[in-house]
Amino acid sequence: MRKLVAFALTAIGTGAAGCASLLDYDDLSFEDADAAAGSSGSGASGGNLGSGGAAFGGSAGVTSGGAAGVGNAGSGGAGATGGSGGATSTGGATSTGGATGTGGAPPVSCSPACGHGFYCEPASQTCKCLYGFVQNGTQCDPVLPGDPTTHSEAEVCAQWKNGNAITDPNPWTAGPTECDPGTTSRAGINDAVARINMYRWLVGLGPAVDDAARNETNRWCAAVVSWNPPGTVPNPHSPPATAKCYTPTGASGAGSSNISWGVGVAEAITQFIIDNGNFTTFGHRRWILSAGTGVTGIGHYAGGGQYGRATCQYSFGGGTTYPAPDWVSMPPAGFAPTAIVNYVWTFHHKSSVGSASIKVTNANTSADMPMKTLKLSGGYGSYSTVGFQQQGWSAKAGDVFDVVVDGVSGGPISYQVKASACN
Repeated sequence: MRKLVAFALTAIGTGAAGCASLLDYDDLSFEDADAAAGSSGSGASGGNLGSGGAAFGGSAGVTSGGAAGVGNAGSGGAGATGGSGGATSTGGATSTGGATGTGGAPPVSCSPACGHGFYCEPASQTCKCLYGFVQNGTQCDPVLPGDPTTHSEAEVCAQWKNGNAITDPNPWTAGPTECDPGTTSRAGINDAVARINMYRWLVGLGPAVDDAARNETNRWCAAVVSWNPPGTVPNPHSPPATAKCYTPTGASGAGSSNISWGVGVAEAITQFIIDNGNFTTFGHRRWILSAGTGVTGIGHYAGGGQYGRATCQYSFGGGTTYPAPDWVSMPPAGFAPTAIVNYVWTFHHKSSVGSASIKVTNANTSADMPMKTLKLSGGYGSYSTVGFQQQGWSAKAGDVFDVVVDGVSGGPISYQVKASACN
């Protein structure tokens, strides 16, 4: 059995309006389904901020394999750096899909409406803070990560554990018809947002929130792309009106989202970050790690299609005013889970990285760790980015690497990466 694990789209801005013209998309990559990461896990996230200060709290349930497994990012939406990119219609209830259904049950709403950083908890219909935020009186304040080199090993591993927790392993409920997008549980959306905010915290970026209108659009996106994966239509980011389960709202979401097939809603975020096979762009990772990303939208559908399910994650949401570091890296400077250290590396900078180079040395053995430089296309997120791929080596827990990135503004930039088992 094979599982689709990668697809991406590129877009370039077209002026002050912030629109984008969809130009091309990355190659596809497949992997054996039994080789994919097991990041499902089980158990409750606990919800409240822990005592670790910058570490988001909650006693996460046990995960199986976490986000460490291999897998490729789903289809990354793209757009002009700093622009809104692609289609930005919120869709929502304005498109019912015609004869295909009414869109399932309406979302739970709280009164008064929840503010920024909150979500509406269905059981109690009360507003609670998203992962990455902490209650402060009547508001939810963002937990800003600061410099990753100041993160303790315990804080990093708490993030890894909590951000990989799965509180709802079966988050999708079918609607009355095959093309009805059904509903994704609030817990499932929370799991995806927590995974996004975990990765952003690790590299030194502030948290994102999901938006109800974007969630609604991407319910319809997930339905149409699940039935129309790569190879069945010319471009899943722009499904034709003749495509099965097509709606204008779904097409709008497809044109502005990362898309994944064949895995759960939170596991899709891990695919986007690993971005396996998209080594000419790393577009999906770059959107999630874009400094300006403040708003996302999550849609999931598990009602069929070649890969059984699909997830759409809105990629063009700005709106953040958090401090933006001059550069971030994956893996981050300082402590990092060993699994992340073994992802293909990327270095993201506010200035050009066209001449960037890297030198990695094992601080424990003084051995040179060879890396291949990957020149990446532009047009994804707020940072210029370059990739570096390990050549014949992998990290193990306890390894410490001295890293020097040169050929960039302010360089050479030196830091250490410290691999932690995070058991």
